[in-house]
Amino acid sequence: QHLEDALPGFLESRKLIKANNDSPGVLHFVGDKFVFYRFANRYRMALQFRGVTLEGFGKETEQGYSALTRIFLVWSVFERYTEMAGVHPPYKPFFLHVPKSELGALARVIDRNDPERRLFDFLRRQVRDEIHKKSLDRFRGGDDWAVVYYASALRHIYVHGHLTAAAQGCTGAQVGMICNEVSRSLLHWIGKDFARRLKIAKGAPGRR
Repeated sequence: QHLEDALPGFLESRKLIKANNDSPGVLHFVGDKFVFYRFANRYRMALQFRGVTLEGFGKETEQGYSALTRIFLVWSVFERYTEMAGVHPPYKPFFLHVPKSELGALARVIDRNDPERRLFDFLRRQVRDEIHKKSLDRFRGGDDWAVVYYASALRHIYVHGHLTAAAQGCTGAQVGMICNEVSRSLLHWIGKDFARRLKIAKGAPGRR
């Protein structure tokens, strides 16, 4: 029941998988049922993550690190989900189902909390891959879909030790707001895509 609460439709999907010779292919996923179950558990963990506790740190800094850790967890879920869905970078088939208005809303949150683009410029300097740099430039130029590369950069730079909770003149609260909204959006879009696949599977001939 815990997985159903975190990922509505999980129980129905499990029944469909079982009826399909234990194959998640009924949901147009690749891999075996254990790949799907691992994803569901990681999704629940990322969704229920409530932060880190750091002794001797201020509340705002602690919240910033919590948000950075959350985006690390959420990005790993996104990678597992898209891999299971057979979608690879730059993830365009996934984002075809995300409303442009939602991409735009996320971009505005990022802009509001990094008005001088200090965090953006820092991320771009730290990214080594030229394709990643060009995609970040597209996001800066107004291509909201490229926000996925912004999320990837946040995760990558944090995990490799270059990004702190108060980076490049941004406060811990600003970093936290950006990371939490990116995390929330990615989890929401994963959940919506899963629901879409489940609806298709339930409507397939012989499955009503």
